This record gives sequence, structure tokens and C-alpha cells, in this order.
Amino acid sequence: MQLTRFSDYALRLLMYVSRGDGSRPITIAEVGQQFDISHNHLVKVAARLSRLGWITATRGRNGGLQLGPGAAQLSIGTILRELEGHKSIIDCADPPCALNGNCRLKRALDDAEEAFYRALDGITLADVAGSRTAESIIRLHRDFLSRRAA
Repeated sequence: MQLTRFSDYALRLLMYVSRGDGSRPITIAEVGQQFDISHNHLVKVAARLSRLGWITATRGRNGGLQLGPGAAQLSIGTILRELEGHKSIIDCADPPCALNGNCRLKRALDDAEEAFYRALDGITLADVAGSRTAESIIRLHRDFLSRRAA
């Protein structure tokens, strides 16, 4: 199973925003520069995360992104289920499979996918954005601010 690029970018954005120092909101331009992600992609990701209430987005000169209330405690499983949608790993109907209804592969893959999500249900955004990851994000953010001030 491979995550969509959208989910990958969303997780990076959530992790980065979760470690902002609170002195000023994180901008889409900053995240895009730090992770080499296009502005247009990040605007779409931020809009979706904002609609979900996981980040707050403020427009204007002093605007930017901040983590939404309670978002740090979201499980990675919850985040990915929402972002990836509810599509099966394989589709036995398109193209039509001659074994459809007489094969256990789809059920095995569906069970494996659910086990994947259950494993991620025990890991929060705060867990993955903590420790050395947090230190790296804080360093990236400070470097960005110092380059911007220069």
C-alpha cells in the first residue's frame, strides 16, 4: 500500500505546524520551501485540513497556519483514513475478475489494510512530531526565520 502524495504532504504540514513556536503562524510558503512542495499543492492540502478543523488558517499580512484544537491528539490512523478515503486496495469489478466471489485475496488485502490502520490508531500526531523530529522542525523554522530576516 502506498499513500497518496496528498496524504504525505498533509502529514508533513501537520507535523511542521504542530511544532511552531507560537510566536507567529507558519506560512504555506515556509512549508513549501522546507519540503520542496509546490505552493498550489499545499494550498489544497491546507484548505482540506482547515475544513476538517485540524489546522486554522488566517489570511493577511500576519496570517498563517496553526494547529487546530485537539489536533495533536489525532491518531495517524484517523488522519489517513480521512485523507485516503475508503477505497479498496484492489477492485474485483473493474476490470472484471473471473474469480470475483470465489477468491479470498480481496478479503485478505482488506484485512491487512485494516490492521495497518489499527496499528496507526495507537500513534498520535504529537507522537510522530515529538523528540528528534520536533528538534529538526524547530531548527528548520528558526533557520527559515533568520534567512527571511536577513
